[in-house]
Amino acid sequence: MHKNKPEFIHDIQIGIGDVCKITGVSGRQLRYWEERGYIHSLDDPKSSVRKYSLDILYKVGSIKHFIDEGYTLAKAVEKSEQRSKEMMVVRHFMVDCLKEVKVTDLKRGYGELELGTYAGQKVVGIRDENGSRFEMRPLEGK
Repeated sequence: MHKNKPEFIHDIQIGIGDVCKITGVSGRQLRYWEERGYIHSLDDPKSSVRKYSLDILYKVGSIKHFIDEGYTLAKAVEKSEQRSKEMMVVRHFMVDCLKEVKVTDLKRGYGELELGTYAGQKVVGIRDENGSRFEMRPLEGK
């Protein structure tokens, strides 16, 4: 289990029809991917309807993205799994380093992230109309 996800996240189940609607992947494709071992549905002996977890929903969307980019199914699965590993590192980094978030424009998704200190200065990640970047700022009170 992922310690950074709320417990209820693991209980969410999405039917095959909704997975198809959300991702644009057909039920036939999902069943084929499942046969190949690329994805798996949740086991529910009480139901004959295929259900998937949020993690699998994300994986299906990621695989579809790479297929749409022109990759073969096997390469899309490989790239999706690599992206998932990369995002795990990013999530752990953010949990470990993120000190404070200041939203400056909610509509545009702009803001500042305080990421700790380095060489006696505050490290700040900024996202604004000029893009995303890091800045070093003097520590307050110094």
